Amino acid sequence: MHLYLVDSAVKIGLSENRLTVKSAADDSLVRDFPFDDVDGISVFGKPQFSTHLLCACIGRAVPVLFYSEDGRYFGHLSLSEHVDPERQKRQIYLSDDKDFCLAWSKRIVRAKLLNGLQMLQSLPDVYEFQERELHGLLHSLEYLHTAESVSQVLGFEGNGAKAYFSCLPKLLTNGDFSFRGRSARPPRDAFNSMLSFGYSIVHRNIVGAVNAAGLHPSFAFLHATKQGHAALASDLMEEWRAWLVDRVVLDLVNGGAVCRGDFYENDVGAVRMQVNAMRCLAHRLGDEMVRSEAYFFEGGDGRACGFQVALRRKVLMLAEAMEKGDPAAYQPFVWRRDMEARGHAEGS
Repeated sequence: MHLYLVDSAVKIGLSENRLTVKSAADDSLVRDFPFDDVDGISVFGKPQFSTHLLCACIGRAVPVLFYSEDGRYFGHLSLSEHVDPERQKRQIYLSDDKDFCLAWSKRIVRAKLLNGLQMLQSLPDVYEFQERELHGLLHSLEYLHTAESVSQVLGFEGNGAKAYFSCLPKLLTNGDFSFRGRSARPPRDAFNSMLSFGYSIVHRNIVGAVNAAGLHPSFAFLHATKQGHAALASDLMEEWRAWLVDRVVLDLVNGGAVCRGDFYENDVGAVRMQVNAMRCLAHRLGDEMVRSEAYFFEGGDGRACGFQVALRRKVLMLAEAMEKGDPAAYQPFVWRRDMEARGHAEGS
């Protein structure tokens, strides 16, 4: 279980092996959870956090991630004993191996494009896309295998992403929200603000899984290494964007769970989320991450598990691919709606 704390007017502590959330005003208990069930904690704003709980989180390798009230990532606490020097040495070596990086990049980007296509085709009752509207995605999928460098792979990825985000607004049925394409830094509308917030949450969960496996988050095979960027988490994030974040945001907006009044525009034109929208999206993403789902990997059968279990499995597959020097040992997640339904039936 990953907890998302978005209210600054609370105190978080640990008592008799239970994580407690109390009101900062009168010290009354709001909620409590068995600490043994907590896999991670994301803290938004400035709630009071006890030193006793922080020490317990470090001792049990429970990552604690800190964000500003508007979702900007500050940093995290983690246990350094998970670092695997030999594994990281191999990782750094392979990040300069052009053949490995090219083969890896094709697998990641292909999965991302396929999942984007599935996302667009998942709501035929809202809008049924014609082949000409999906041309950019279909073209990139058809010719991705011809790429001879990572930069060319990124070109196909960019072309597919442009087509995807030009189509996504047609699935938006809530007239109070507008979306004219992706704008990230800064987000120029409420829909983009929710996407950015959701991506940040999932990205930092992936950083935690990367650290737990002894890998280094900065050295990747698709995204370039640069200071302050967890590039490996960005690699692993790509195949989850449409299925986990875009799908949830679209559902919340179309379902009326958030309204336009839950957002504000700051003095530089960035649209930010109010606490209510942050809480709504964080809780919904948290529910999706723990819900038993049928995850399918190319070359393997789907089996019902939560996102965090699937993520750990993926990071271990990456470690195996690195040890073998063979990107094919890594099976990207591909959203298959037909098999997803069967997976639920088999898991029931």
